[in-house]
Amino acid sequence: MKQVLKSVLVLGALVPFFASAAVNVKLHKDVEAIIVNGEELPMLVMGQSQFSMENGTNQLVIRLSKLIATGSEFEKFKSDPLVVTFTSENTDILIESSRQIDREAQVKDFKQSPAFTLTDQSGNSVSSQQDVLPQTPGFLRDYEKELAKFNAKQGITLGVTSQTASVVAQAPNEKVSEINPVPVEQMMVSPQKNTSIQRVNGVSSENSIILLQADFLRMSPDQQKHFLQWAVKNVRS
Repeated sequence: MKQVLKSVLVLGALVPFFASAAVNVKLHKDVEAIIVNGEELPMLVMGQSQFSMENGTNQLVIRLSKLIATGSEFEKFKSDPLVVTFTSENTDILIESSRQIDREAQVKDFKQSPAFTLTDQSGNSVSSQQDVLPQTPGFLRDYEKELAKFNAKQGITLGVTSQTASVVAQAPNEKVSEINPVPVEQMMVSPQKNTSIQRVNGVSSENSIILLQADFLRMSPDQQKHFLQWAVKNVRS
């Protein structure tokens, strides 16, 4: 798994916009951000809907995420992630679905032709490049690696060399936390004697469970089903 917890706070989750930012992006309530300028958002701020960026070329990986009516019930729909790349200066941008999505038939149409609209504060359309993020082989998705591979193939380079300062910030008097990737197999370990908290590759077993849960939530319904089947078969008595 990626280094998903590179900070303990995202300032955009606390305030509407950074006063010094040049490009302010707001997501519609049904749009969910996964990656902002190459940095995957921690799960605890996955619901963040406003971001402040530098002038130039910026990039988001986003998806549609909303409840859809299926008869008398509702089901959660999460679309494939889309890479949205755009170049803007000194503006506010609203990102929303290109069309109304409320019913199953509309979901089918969106799956066939997913797209988002970008509109500035004057109501003008903002030009963008949008592509479905290709999934690399593997049980769990690594969005950062997939995006890096996609950008290399497409020749996309962000206009600012360091985006982290405008998106992610460190909490006062606390250190930025980095967690090394931990394979699922290494999380499935038996307790050691005289150890209150077991650590795997420098990560406590408590944090390993949290990271595993985060990856589970990122899976598609089919992937979750296969994972649960695997877990049941390999559970230890």
